Amino acid sequence: MKTKPFWYAALWAAFLLAGPAAAEVYRAEGMASLESGLVAARQQAIEDAVRQMAMTHAGTLQATSRLDNGELTESSMTGPLTLPGTPRVLQESQRDGLLFVTVEVDTAEPVSAAEAAGASASQACARPATPAGRFLTRRLVSTYFEVTQPQDAGDLGNLATWLPSELSRRLNALRDVRALDAGNVSLFPGGKVQEPWQASDAVRDIGRREEVQFVLAGRVLDTGVTRKEPRLGAFGGASGSEAGLYYTGPLAGLFGASARVVPVERRFAVEYWLYDALTGGVLATATVATTARGAVHDSSLRVFDLSRFQQNDYGRSVATLLDGVAGKLANTMHCLPFAARVVRVDGDRVYLGAGTLDGLASADRLIVYKQQPQTEIRRGDGVVLGLPERVIGDVELLQVQPRLAVAMLRNARGKVDVGDWVRFPVRR
Repeated sequence: MKTKPFWYAALWAAFLLAGPAAAEVYRAEGMASLESGLVAARQQAIEDAVRQMAMTHAGTLQATSRLDNGELTESSMTGPLTLPGTPRVLQESQRDGLLFVTVEVDTAEPVSAAEAAGASASQACARPATPAGRFLTRRLVSTYFEVTQPQDAGDLGNLATWLPSELSRRLNALRDVRALDAGNVSLFPGGKVQEPWQASDAVRDIGRREEVQFVLAGRVLDTGVTRKEPRLGAFGGASGSEAGLYYTGPLAGLFGASARVVPVERRFAVEYWLYDALTGGVLATATVATTARGAVHDSSLRVFDLSRFQQNDYGRSVATLLDGVAGKLANTMHCLPFAARVVRVDGDRVYLGAGTLDGLASADRLIVYKQQPQTEIRRGDGVVLGLPERVIGDVELLQVQPRLAVAMLRNARGKVDVGDWVRFPVRR
């Protein structure tokens, strides 16, 4: 059976607040069709209940649906689910081909030390669907960063390709992130950045080619010197390789002394965008900057050398900034559900482009989603919000290799194709 429009409307009903408002305990009933199997239906019903709470108590969501001959065939929800606390299923029942679950969220409930640390870092992290005691690796590819003022970055080597490479290196040093360096690949024609959302097609293309879930891009906004000061050298102590303006006027050579004006303060500002490779949408965007004082310029640095760069005050300041960017990117990625791509289909056997290196294990159950790229959802200003998805069924992992998993398709309501995606169901 297919879910009728009036049933879909009923998904938003039956909300009640458990206890007084100060208790911050929310309860709602969600519902989903059992056509795709119990695992997928439970996932959808829990998500529906949490959406009801989020809509009522925690902010905004955007929804879109498509009707065929009066019946709902696709539905997509986009937007943050920022309710703190872990959803808990209180009751579950089936009738008329539908699964009903009553879900409770206590926003004040204590969390583990690890969860508390993650929540503190991400501020409003909707807890991802991760099996207990497991960590799932997020894959990212880092692409070209345009340098908007190249005349100010002459001493920084090929900054446009070094920066994505350095961010990849820092991300790979963190737990459960695998970053690929594609610093020579630009999401924009000619490497000239347009509006970030205009790269959605290129993002999806590189996501398919590299089998990643996230794509990173950005631009360097500022590397300019903001302050200079005079320095006095004596008896030839100044090196001709040092940056600065040298005074050679009257009495300049008295006692072998020379005066020069040197950079003593310099900015570094970068804007970055984290994309969802599945939809091409921008997940996060930020501009970060730092100002260093002291030794901030090296005119002899024709070939960029990281170890040498970090020996001066400017290099150390930039390194600290990039550490913070890598940490924020990792937190954002881990707040989002793990996803893997279907790379081959052989009857009921489904092959996934992820394995033990990504945290998968035998007997895992995941839900299969099929995207509908022809119905891409955009805001009025053209920003990509996402692609509608349709649940196909669920799979059980039979064999897991380092970068490949073999699964058996269960409860299928449609054909699984190469390029479909799988995700873990939410935790109960």
